[in-house]
Amino acid sequence: MSLASRREFIKIISAAVVSAGNFASGARGSTTAGEGEPKTGIVFNRKPLRPNSFYPLPLTSIRPQGWLLKQLEIQAAGLSGHLDEFWPDLGPESGWLGGAGESWERGPYFLDGLVPLAFTLQDKRLLAKAGKWLNWTLDHEQPSGMMGPPGNDDWWPRMVMLKVLTQYHEATADPRVMPLLSRYFS
Repeated sequence: MSLASRREFIKIISAAVVSAGNFASGARGSTTAGEGEPKTGIVFNRKPLRPNSFYPLPLTSIRPQGWLLKQLEIQAAGLSGHLDEFWPDLGPESGWLGGAGESWERGPYFLDGLVPLAFTLQDKRLLAKAGKWLNWTLDHEQPSGMMGPPGNDDWWPRMVMLKVLTQYHEATADPRVMPLLSRYFS
């Protein structure tokens, strides 16, 4: 990598970090877009970043119908909706629920599928399941800003949980999420 391309890379990364910081400090439903752009909750690229051709849809912006709805209902009735009922690593002893059990990535990966499924379907049973895990994570932050099971200092399962928390915040605007994320990154 040449010196010029390294500098360009650093400029792009710096712009992305500033953009992410602006989004994190903004209110739900706002955007970092320029004047005249809709207040959609979608973050539009600003200069020096190129405009995107496609933007992700906010988690609760679609309501499935027809074939897609049926497939999501099948998923909810299958492993995605019931895995925690028979796999001990996702049971009440999970470290991500305050127990002495598995404390690495199984809980966060389970939630990475469960949270969008629950909010897309607005399924009360799945929302309650996800809420149990999310509330434990949000309510048991360590004094250092660390989140998750205190017996596991590995960063990887927390990266997955950060994705889950951003999905959850996108769907609910829970005021506990952004301060927790800010303290965690500090």
